[in-house]
Amino acid sequence: MNATPCQSTCPYCGVGCGVSVTEQAITGDSQHPANSGVLCVKGSALKPSLDMPSRLLYPKLNGQEVSWDVATDTIVEKLKQAVVQHGAHSVAMYVSGQLLTEDYYLANKLMKGYLGTANIDTNSRLCMSSAVAAHIRAFGEDVVPVNYNDLEHTDLIVICGANTAWTHPVLFRRIQAAREVNPELKLVVIDPRKTVTAEQADLHLAIDSDDDVLLFNGLIRYCLDTGAWDDEFIAAHTQGIEALREEVMDPQYSLAALSAKLNISYTDLSRYFSWFAQTPRAVTLFCQGVNQSEYGVDKANAIINAHLVTGKINQRGCGPFSMTGQPNAMGGREVGGLANQLAVHRGFDDESIAKVEQFWQAPNMATEPGLKAVELFDAVSRGDIKVLWIMATNPVVSMPNSIEVRKALKACDFVIVSDIIADSDVAEYADLLLPAAGWGEKQGMVTNSERVISRQRQFRTLPGEAKPDWWAINQVGQKWCAQNHWQNGFGFQTPAEIFREYAALTGINRKSRFQLDLSMFQALSDSDYQRWQPTQWGGERPFTNHLFSTPSGKAQLVVTKPLKRDVSGLWLNTGRLRDQWHTMTRTGFVAHLAASEPEPRVYMSAATAKQHGVEFAQLVKLKQGEHSVYAKAAQDEGLAGEQLYMPMHWAGRYGGQSQVNQVVLSHHDPISGQPAFKSSAVELCTQPVASYGLYLGEQFDLKRCEYLSMQQEQNVKMWRFASIDGLSKQEWQAQAARRLLLDTDRGWIGVECRKVQDQLWVSRICMVSNVPIECDETQLIQCIDAPLNLATLLNAATLGHRSKLVCSCFRVTDTQITRAMQKQGCVTLSDVQQTLKCGTNCGSCVSEIKQLIDEKGVASPLSQTQPSQAQYDQVIAQTVIDK
Repeated sequence: MNATPCQSTCPYCGVGCGVSVTEQAITGDSQHPANSGVLCVKGSALKPSLDMPSRLLYPKLNGQEVSWDVATDTIVEKLKQAVVQHGAHSVAMYVSGQLLTEDYYLANKLMKGYLGTANIDTNSRLCMSSAVAAHIRAFGEDVVPVNYNDLEHTDLIVICGANTAWTHPVLFRRIQAAREVNPELKLVVIDPRKTVTAEQADLHLAIDSDDDVLLFNGLIRYCLDTGAWDDEFIAAHTQGIEALREEVMDPQYSLAALSAKLNISYTDLSRYFSWFAQTPRAVTLFCQGVNQSEYGVDKANAIINAHLVTGKINQRGCGPFSMTGQPNAMGGREVGGLANQLAVHRGFDDESIAKVEQFWQAPNMATEPGLKAVELFDAVSRGDIKVLWIMATNPVVSMPNSIEVRKALKACDFVIVSDIIADSDVAEYADLLLPAAGWGEKQGMVTNSERVISRQRQFRTLPGEAKPDWWAINQVGQKWCAQNHWQNGFGFQTPAEIFREYAALTGINRKSRFQLDLSMFQALSDSDYQRWQPTQWGGERPFTNHLFSTPSGKAQLVVTKPLKRDVSGLWLNTGRLRDQWHTMTRTGFVAHLAASEPEPRVYMSAATAKQHGVEFAQLVKLKQGEHSVYAKAAQDEGLAGEQLYMPMHWAGRYGGQSQVNQVVLSHHDPISGQPAFKSSAVELCTQPVASYGLYLGEQFDLKRCEYLSMQQEQNVKMWRFASIDGLSKQEWQAQAARRLLLDTDRGWIGVECRKVQDQLWVSRICMVSNVPIECDETQLIQCIDAPLNLATLLNAATLGHRSKLVCSCFRVTDTQITRAMQKQGCVTLSDVQQTLKCGTNCGSCVSEIKQLIDEKGVASPLSQTQPSQAQYDQVIAQTVIDK
């Protein structure tokens, strides 16, 4: 790392926070407009996240290390064979919102301009492509017309289908701060779950997963009935009002009818509608709960319609705001990294094809959209795709119906995977593995959710033979041109050169109806590229004077109808955890990020659990057809009705048997192609278990576990397991000497020791029980690599209480908060924050701290039952130690 601060951008969510990097620490950049120095818990953990346990350092062909020259020659050879024998559409790329703009640009250019196919899609398809399609239908272009500052200058914030406090914590902190400054600012949360975000709202509307169109059409009807439509704005700046008016006049949109259909009280529904209708300014922030649906595009258009008919758009503090999930999902959209886009916000119309072809001097131009993600992997499964290059993503975990994706990749003729780690889930299916540069080792541009372009900068030396993704694509592009005797379109030496060409290409939008135009940067010098400061394209108001990017210049009011897939019985909602990122390859090994949710759980209400005969903490199985996943049952009374919730992150050694997308089918929106991750019909089954186990040690050697997850701690790995067959004491004793055994009324505890001079030090601990294990895991961890202390060990093992991490930033548990209240006199949020610091960084745990204060304020002290002398005698009697 550099001795002087290096200003870069966080590689996680679409907020796009600036960071300042020194040898000692990675902190928030106080000058960056997105975060003003604030970081969430993941951003605060960037420094330890750099120490990955497994890096891919050299290209590997069929498991054997090869040179980059051999690797790129092989790619060109395989591409040539496929194209000659099966046509251009037999090759594809599947890329990621983790790529930098320069990477994305070259990948798009290679595929669409030189290989002659638009079969390049991105994992951003899974999180925001419905919003893209809705923007294009309404505005004529994929433009977000809102800024973060609008959240601080509005009267009403509506968060729809997003747990913003967890998924975009820094942005939610700005919302919290705005409410503190303006107590009149109202917050409404629309979400099937009562999330941490919903708990802090003035009003929570717990509609079902796919009822958004019904709700927002009802809102539009209410605004019409109460005179809140802006007739002047509608007449001057929109089209399609008559058809929309006819739709919302349907009786189903009356308040009384809506209240019954949505199962929302008449009072709450009318309160939300009146707030939206009567307040001059409103922002509707939406995310995956809207997008990840078979009707995601219509949902987003219904939200946009509500803002258009009331004129609450293109003015300060107003507008529909689609949040992106990844750091450069927006940059990928800008260059054209989706299969149904061509480039720079252009589609596959004749004029756009001609302009891009001419600019690129493309010898083999794609002329039609390619395969979207679900379609692409279906084509791999059928054998239509012969060569697939996967970059910076893990589709065997993140795609729906992921078991079938695994089967497809296994059968594919040639799979190329560019990754930073050697043992990712998808690496298992690679014929060719390419070592990519990670965050801090590469440099380029990223665009955040409010259209601000920032720099990620290199501050680390590339390890081994790792290379930036743009470099690998560039090498293949050069060789592909030479192979076909074409003029070289890939003579780039630096990311700055690529950015200049991309900026120049956006110049085709100058004096057109499209807003994306960065051509003022086409002559940007290398030094100016290095000194780049965050820059928002399109300005604060991209649609100046309400002139939209449609051919008419008017926004389109799109008629949306409430359609809902019938999910009888239980339905599964999937989503994110606050402290993890995607499939855990960059966060799973960071101890304080892993501690808040230590193992795979499926959440349900007490009523749902009782109805299905489930006890909390026991192992259960989720089934979808012939596929199933295991998880521990957990309680969440914020889940109404027949809904379940399970995080989507679990993968690899952290919870490979609990990958929830194995039971999520590939249903997707017909327009955007975005999968429906929020409403899968599943079966919930109890699972007989002979033994539950907790194992603390570096290596887990025990077999026959139906359920197995690993949590990384500072000095040890913690494995949780469950076995149908059970685990015997004899198996434990047989593995090594110096092992202690203690029988309990539910099972046994094993401890392996080593001699350090004349003392016994604890190396490993194994607890096995015929019921789910509840113990003080934090205290148990402290027994590892320490002198054997039976009193401490037994107290931790038999306490019957599992501490829950509340504040990840400062690693504060519910037990610590309770003790601070009981022993240090903390009675308010401020008291707890001052004593423990919890809730003073990203603020995402504030509501949970408040809840603990309300619940535990008069609680009795925690029980600390000490083991009896008889228990100690039993331990000594059953000890098996090599003395």
